[in-house]
Amino acid sequence: PALDILQLLSKKGARLSYCDPYVPEVREGGMTLSASPFSAATLRKADCVVIVTDHAAFDYKMIAREAKAIVDTRNALKGHGGRKIIKL
Repeated sequence: PALDILQLLSKKGARLSYCDPYVPEVREGGMTLSASPFSAATLRKADCVVIVTDHAAFDYKMIAREAKAIVDTRNALKGHGGRKIIKL
């Protein structure tokens, strides 16, 4: 579903970036994206963080703390609450 989400957001005009320690580059629908570093600064720059995979490599506490808005499709932030977290 991650690639489908990228395509849908791209068609809506979103500026996209992603972070995945296992996928350094994505080519999909005529676009090429390189993985962004996982850091507090990267999280703070994003208007919204969408969690579509549940990797052990990610610090989910940092995501919950630093991101402005989060859509969690994997229940990776279970135990974290707040208005900025949308769980699907």
